[in-house]
Amino acid sequence: MLRPSLSPGLVLGLVLGLAACGSSDEFGLTAVPELETYCLDAQRVVTRTDYPVKLVVHDDFDAFVKSKAVIEGPTIQQYVWRDADGAPVGVSCKLKSADHLNLTFGNDTAGPDGACQDMNQAVFERVSRLNRQPVFREVVFEPVETVSNEDEPGMTGPDWLAPYAPTWVDAAGALHVKAKGFQVDFTDERFSRAPPRFRGIHYCHFVAPSFYEALLAGTANPDVSLGRLVDTSDDGGMTRPTSDAESGN
Repeated sequence: MLRPSLSPGLVLGLVLGLAACGSSDEFGLTAVPELETYCLDAQRVVTRTDYPVKLVVHDDFDAFVKSKAVIEGPTIQQYVWRDADGAPVGVSCKLKSADHLNLTFGNDTAGPDGACQDMNQAVFERVSRLNRQPVFREVVFEPVETVSNEDEPGMTGPDWLAPYAPTWVDAAGALHVKAKGFQVDFTDERFSRAPPRFRGIHYCHFVAPSFYEALLAGTANPDVSLGRLVDTSDDGGMTRPTSDAESGN
């Protein structure tokens, strides 16, 4: 079974018999998510909601950058990161926050918001059931995932999109998994002057299910990067919501 530890990172020890484990969480995963609809599962797991949402999958990175998770629909966004051979290594999701769903569709529609890493862990647990002889016997889920920019809060979006390492192996041979995300509640007063499309969001970078499978099978290099630098010099405000702090209010 999977055994969580109260160490600085959540440590999962992999042993045989994992397939016998089940989940009683109504928002938990019952199967490995399909790549094409990954963010629909992420919305349910991270925001803890079964409210139906629409998904837009982007093949073009620039289109994904300009897209927003909006309450109309509600509509969320997805982009898949691939390696040089075209194999998926990560998934980026622009999700709706629980508070905006509750404000619009009624209390108890969603929430409370969890962490992006909740989805990473849930997917890993499901994938682990498919491999009874994993290369890595210990996996550490890094607890720190939130992107923040106290000096310039409006740059949080570009900072989230900047490259980072989602997986790596330490000197002891343990696999580390890191999510990267940020959340702007619709009711966050710091962004009260920002357009509605910039608020009520929960953005996450995740490890792709098939990349987990390849890592555990020993057929993939964990040294990969997710993200890309974006130019915000002339984006028409597409990636930079203005906070009250930036506007001087």
